[in-house]
Amino acid sequence: MTGNRTRTIFFLIVLLCSIACVPGTVAYPLPADAPQIESALAYMQSCQREDGGFGEEGRETSAATSTWVIMAIVGAGEDPSTWTKGGVSAVDYLHSIAAETVAIDGTAETAKMILTILAVGEDPYDFEGTDFVALLKAKQESSGSFGDHIYTTNWALMALAAAGEDTSKAVQWLSAQQNADGGFGWTPGAESDCDDTASAVEALIAAGTPRSSPAITKATAFFRTVQCENGGFNYGGSSAANTASDAWVIQALVEAGENPARWTKEGKSPVDHLLSAQAAEGYFKWTPILTDNPCRMTASAVPALLGRPYPVLPDDVGSPVAAGPTASPAPIESPAVTASASAAPPPKAATGGPITVTDDFGVTLTLPNVPQRIVSLAPSNTEIVYAVGAGDRVVGVTDYCDYPAATADVEKVGGYSTVNIEKVVAAKPDLVLAALGNTEEVVTYMQGLGLAVVSLNPASIQGVVEDVRIVGTATGNAQEAKAIASSMEQRIAAVRSKASAATEWPTVAHIVWYDPIWVSGRDTFQDEMFEIAHAKNAFPGVEGWQIVGLEDFITTNPDIILVNSGSGMGEASYDLIYTYMMEEPRLQGVTAVREGRVYIVESDMIDRGGPRIVDALEVVAADIHPDIFGDAGTPVPAETQSPMPYAGALAGCAAGLFVGLRGRGRA
Repeated sequence: MTGNRTRTIFFLIVLLCSIACVPGTVAYPLPADAPQIESALAYMQSCQREDGGFGEEGRETSAATSTWVIMAIVGAGEDPSTWTKGGVSAVDYLHSIAAETVAIDGTAETAKMILTILAVGEDPYDFEGTDFVALLKAKQESSGSFGDHIYTTNWALMALAAAGEDTSKAVQWLSAQQNADGGFGWTPGAESDCDDTASAVEALIAAGTPRSSPAITKATAFFRTVQCENGGFNYGGSSAANTASDAWVIQALVEAGENPARWTKEGKSPVDHLLSAQAAEGYFKWTPILTDNPCRMTASAVPALLGRPYPVLPDDVGSPVAAGPTASPAPIESPAVTASASAAPPPKAATGGPITVTDDFGVTLTLPNVPQRIVSLAPSNTEIVYAVGAGDRVVGVTDYCDYPAATADVEKVGGYSTVNIEKVVAAKPDLVLAALGNTEEVVTYMQGLGLAVVSLNPASIQGVVEDVRIVGTATGNAQEAKAIASSMEQRIAAVRSKASAATEWPTVAHIVWYDPIWVSGRDTFQDEMFEIAHAKNAFPGVEGWQIVGLEDFITTNPDIILVNSGSGMGEASYDLIYTYMMEEPRLQGVTAVREGRVYIVESDMIDRGGPRIVDALEVVAADIHPDIFGDAGTPVPAETQSPMPYAGALAGCAAGLFVGLRGRGRA
């Protein structure tokens, strides 16, 4: 590793404390030897594995995380070939995943590979025998887009511009996708968001669009309208400002010739907010409260703080900004301090209490009365609350809670993994229904504020049934919940009994997204549905939800393919995943495609751990064995997709088994 660094945690803590304790200012951009950057680099080095790559603690090496880290290393002016573990360097690891990237066949993944190859000073036209530039150019549509989406086109533009390719047609297409508010969404017609707007700005400027052009000036104006009160930026909606969004916007502002340290709201800038998310150990949290994928978040923060927009190239000093002082970030203030008057639930008249309930994590909670103000922090929880008859008492839900229709009129309190604690507190709940995907940190934090929190984490379909009973008890609707749970169990048993007449167990693949292909593996609701319906998961070796390569998918050759619903935005609405499966030339020999056994299942119904999971089971069983159950037909797909590819689906999954994408940083 560079200079054989021997930085210790003690050194980092002392270093950061010295910054916090000495009054002064921090000039932007930060120099590479700034304590914040040094400590961040030290943390990323601690994440390096024996294969030279990088991964989060407790997880395997991640190709996605590794490419982000390598670009951050270059952004800091260091040589990734000198970052070694066991004699294997980060550049060695990049060479080792070349074949894997080709197999994955994702548009954004191919573009990121090109950017990382260029960052380490190697040739993307001939890297491990593959011409990655040609692979990416082959993904350009006749319209000029790369793939079907804005986010995939943004990545492709940055990569091809960095490689010196002609990007004029893609620039023309992307410019035409700008929304009236000046922002860009993840796909044509989608609501504008900070991450995709920022990456579009970087892509357009990298491809030669002048900073003074209407597209760039309108986009920077959009950022002004969505900046959060704490100076930071969020993905969209009511979610909390987060490190990934801060980093994207900071880089875009730098690329546009702005100094992000001077972009203040209530006296705070996005630089202030980003620095407030750095822990004493050097890593950056997802939000100042929540730690999620810290290695990945740190890799996002480093180039942003250094004033290095994407594409990050060796020996590139980055775009100049008018450097000026910005106040050192203040310590994170607890909402309990800033809004102590509203932290405690308001007094209630006795209404049938007390109630004692034990949640999925074994925590027993006693509520003094039947709760009258309920906040739900997961779409699955929200569906259960309404199903048991307590919907009229719901005063807060996440941006992804969209069923039943009545949720549209309920106050939004953040995203799934970006819970806006201040909004939760302001709702004055006497019951908060949390889920695994909200993370233990957020739950513990809310409990520390005196909020009554019941956390759900169903590990199976039967676990969903039990959660119905738990929510019924917690809301004072135990009898209604008991009836619903009993009905669910009877219907599950009926499907299992009827499916036992099947003489064959076909292989089934469930597709969550298509660019690249994400499938549901073992230990998922979908896998359990296949077993109940007497079928086999085509990907039993995949744990949870993961990407599989196109060739792997073809050779697995599933008998049946189930795809999540998800319509394209705008007037020309169509079902994206289904269309891909049926029209991709390389899939035409797959048994399910050839025999017309590709079925659409409403994504929210099959992915969420709520009462509709049994509806999904019945649809899946009929798709698998129409001769036994009758032809279920193709359910009418949702009218719109989540404002982020596969995030809505995975947010639903997270309520049961999966913790966020998380992805974050998809833009």
